[in-house]
Amino acid sequence: MTDLFSYLSEENSEKEDTLFSVHEITMLIKGLIEPEFSDIWVEGEISNYKKHSSGHHYFSLKDDKAVISCVMWKSTGDRISFEPDNGQMVKVRGSVSLYESSGRYQIDVKKIIISGIGELQMKFEALKLKLFQEGLFDVSRKKKLPGFIKNVGVVTAETGAAFQDIKKVIHSRSAYINIYLYNARVQGKGTEAEIVEGIEYFNKHRETADVIIIGRGGGSLEDLWTFNEECVARAVYNSQIPVISAVGHEIDFSISDFAADIRAATPSHAAEMVSINTKDEISKLNQYETRIKNQIGYYFQFQNEKLKGIENSHAFKMPADIIRNHSIILDNLEDSFQGYFSDLVKNENIKINNIESVIRSLNPDSIINRGYAIIKDSSSSKIITSALKINKGQKLLIKLKDGSVSSTAE
Repeated sequence: MTDLFSYLSEENSEKEDTLFSVHEITMLIKGLIEPEFSDIWVEGEISNYKKHSSGHHYFSLKDDKAVISCVMWKSTGDRISFEPDNGQMVKVRGSVSLYESSGRYQIDVKKIIISGIGELQMKFEALKLKLFQEGLFDVSRKKKLPGFIKNVGVVTAETGAAFQDIKKVIHSRSAYINIYLYNARVQGKGTEAEIVEGIEYFNKHRETADVIIIGRGGGSLEDLWTFNEECVARAVYNSQIPVISAVGHEIDFSISDFAADIRAATPSHAAEMVSINTKDEISKLNQYETRIKNQIGYYFQFQNEKLKGIENSHAFKMPADIIRNHSIILDNLEDSFQGYFSDLVKNENIKINNIESVIRSLNPDSIINRGYAIIKDSSSSKIITSALKINKGQKLLIKLKDGSVSSTAE
């Protein structure tokens, strides 16, 4: 087969009459393009994105003047830290290949990153999202610092500025606090394992740490990366002792900051969190003492004024007068009660006498004494109240004032 470069360089007047098959010219072009563009970076906007059921990714990269097709095989797609989508500006690295059956060329993508975001930043965001979804950052599981801290465990480099700052601040504020260092490298390959070991050490020796500080001084994202490793975040999360993450400066954020119980802006800030300023506390105690003394003074002054008031009162000075006054009141109450009770008895006696008079007036004997008689049937002793009820020959008994008389009706 004629090489395309050779063909183009031939000074042959008859080359315009050379006839190629479709396959031949396609393979000539393929041989021209693929070696020349075997490892390139291309930037553009994703469009027509589709993830096939096979796991392969198909999409186009475009700008305002052109479009190029891209394919990213499953083996590559499984390793990326974000989900591609239409409209994303990305940078892809790969090789240009020509797909003979369609006559189209495409980029075989080996690597893809979001434009404007470095690879480490993408890795950071991906891990942050993963751990957030797992609940490692939940506020509800974060532990509070003890009310009184006696021992502080520090995981950092002994020669680093961070440890020196922590010691300086704690000793200047709370000289009684014991500082225990687990010397760990904070930058470079394998340093994340040393940080994990330090956290686990203090959890196994609880008597040496009421709280753990992990951290280092400032630096670039690469410098601080040890504290962005997943194993460090999980060690922080699993710690039974409260952990303060103090990595870099105030503007720096690490994965350990989100996983920790408390995030400190700097190592010095972490030291302030675990210590109290004894000078300030002594000043506060003096203020409290003054306030307590003043309150006690006010209380006794108030009680003394109350006692003086009682002492100067009439009741305190003339208790006999009080007793006499109350005796008079009792005598008056007694007289009032006796008068009321006497009137009540008199009224009741009058009522009884009236009732007695009525009863006496209704007594049959009283009627007889006034000259009347009572006539009864001798056999039944029933009182006869009408002459119509008397029969001829009926035996009658007539009761008078001084005796009874028998009679027969005619």
